[in-house]
Amino acid sequence: MSVDGQRYFTFAKEAGGDAVWPFDKPHYLILNLAIGGSWGGQKGIDDGAFPAQYVIDYVRVYGTAR
Repeated sequence: MSVDGQRYFTFAKEAGGDAVWPFDKPHYLILNLAIGGSWGGQKGIDDGAFPAQYVIDYVRVYGTAR
């Protein structure tokens, strides 16, 4: 995993099948902005948090050919 070209984490494939390497199965990327605080919105949302922006310039996903 990297952010702005800075590598933060890598994970090498291990033997052992899906139990230790589930990444050969389809995956989905969810980009989410959750609003509601630590109580999950049960007490409402503080209007002081708005206006707000959630801006993503781009997302790049790398993979290997099969």
